[in-house]
Amino acid sequence: MMKRRWASFVAIGIVFGALDFYYLGFLSQFPWTIWHFVVLNLGVWLIPIIPVALYEARRSRSSLHSALAGIVTWCAAIVAYYLTNAVHLAFVGVPGRSELHISSYGSETFWTNWPRVFRGSIFGGIREWMPVAVIGGATIGFLTGLGYLGFIRQSATHRGERSPQEEAHHA
Repeated sequence: MMKRRWASFVAIGIVFGALDFYYLGFLSQFPWTIWHFVVLNLGVWLIPIIPVALYEARRSRSSLHSALAGIVTWCAAIVAYYLTNAVHLAFVGVPGRSELHISSYGSETFWTNWPRVFRGSIFGGIREWMPVAVIGGATIGFLTGLGYLGFIRQSATHRGERSPQEEAHHA
């Protein structure tokens, strides 16, 4: 059951990362101020991590496990985002990069361009954002788990009951 839970966190990250690639393009269509754009672009990254961290805190009763769940989810999202970029370049195409589209398969430059794109744009982007995913995912996951567990503990104390941690300790 635990392995399935962690596989779900990876799957959530993959789906979110792929969708976020297109969400960013959607956002760029509107005349936002820079702050609106930043809030909407970065704030959306809370959507997958908060429920994952809450679920993990509820299941494991550990804010450290919530932090790890946040790391796993965001790392999977980063990889999926950049792999979606590669798939988009190859199969959908973008203006100004037609040499990367699959229809240019027979071109002499097709196979020389793709390794550079993978090293620079795809793996370079993953390498650039992975530390943010690890540090940010750990921080937000930990704080979410800590907040949830503190709330549960406070609610149990307020009602005169033992917290889940106390129940486990006295069992």
